[in-house]
Amino acid sequence: MPKARGKSARSRQEDSDMETDPPTQASQPTLTQAQRAAESLSRQEIERKVNEVVQFFLIMEQKKAAVKRADITKHILKEHSRVFPVVFEKAKKKLREVFGVSVEELEGKDKRYILVNLVDTPDGQDHLNMLDDGPKSGLLLVVLSLIFMKGNVIQDTLLWHTLKRLGIEENHPHEVLGDVKSLLTKEFTRQQYLEYKRVPQSDPPSFEFRWGPRAHKETSKRRVLQFVSKMYGSESLEIWTSQYQDVLRAEGGEGGGT
Repeated sequence: MPKARGKSARSRQEDSDMETDPPTQASQPTLTQAQRAAESLSRQEIERKVNEVVQFFLIMEQKKAAVKRADITKHILKEHSRVFPVVFEKAKKKLREVFGVSVEELEGKDKRYILVNLVDTPDGQDHLNMLDDGPKSGLLLVVLSLIFMKGNVIQDTLLWHTLKRLGIEENHPHEVLGDVKSLLTKEFTRQQYLEYKRVPQSDPPSFEFRWGPRAHKETSKRRVLQFVSKMYGSESLEIWTSQYQDVLRAEGGEGGGT
């Protein structure tokens, strides 16, 4: 486990190009201070930050990498770092209730967290636990959800814009995932989880993502809509009118994979 650092840690941090250490304990906001800071954000904005933290954990879980508090602040909270305690507590609750995993803090002063599967899930809930599905789990689930919620197809520019909120950029290697563009456009397409095709007659060329045949076989639109609904704190699928109708059509014609 990491050992406590001396007082020179702060100066070393200031010389670094990237923030690798969190603020000292004295500078970290209390829950009450965070609640006051959260009042400056809308309920929708807080919920979006919570969902992005959840997705960030799922993506980092692919490589069994610990999540740093500093990275959550840098990539997601940004100038709203003082709301961390509020957003983090909501994200922990959502990860437990939706995925059946607990966020555990590692020993040391650098504030790192990992996900741990819960052996006993409360109330016999049917958790959407895809964390044991190997490297296709976190990022793939997020991408499949985005595709489905956008009407079963998403422009690649919109997908990359959304993933950038999670610290994932199209043309920059990710510190954990590596070359994400290659992962989405080559590996996942080769494995038939995604389809990545040029939009016909587009000039300049534009591309779009759809579910691939294997995605239709290994998950379902209902399961993905359940994931999205629980991310937004709802047990009802009917609030997503067009997507729910899509689920019913898919289930009415199961076997067609459309």
